[in-house]
Amino acid sequence: MPRTVPNEARRLAQATAADIAALSWEELDAYGKRDEQVVGKSGCVFRVRSHAFWDMDEWASGIQVNVKVYALRGLRSVWPYKASATRGGPSDPVPTRPDVG
Repeated sequence: MPRTVPNEARRLAQATAADIAALSWEELDAYGKRDEQVVGKSGCVFRVRSHAFWDMDEWASGIQVNVKVYALRGLRSVWPYKASATRGGPSDPVPTRPDVG
């Protein structure tokens, strides 16, 4: 594994967590779990598992985003690079629950 791959995997995990956390509240509520393969700039393929979930009660607490980036071979295929982000709190209050028609 080239030396740039660990840095690329860390950056991918952090960027993915930030991108997901930047979604609208409605998109975050519907996000759930995702598992996909991503080709990095180095040409290496990574497995990216992401999960957005409410801390406690839906529309009454913040949302936690967890991302794990796995290399397809080697030890990092078992022990991933991780990143997380949160939404909610005093500077980013949770809006009222949208009407579900």
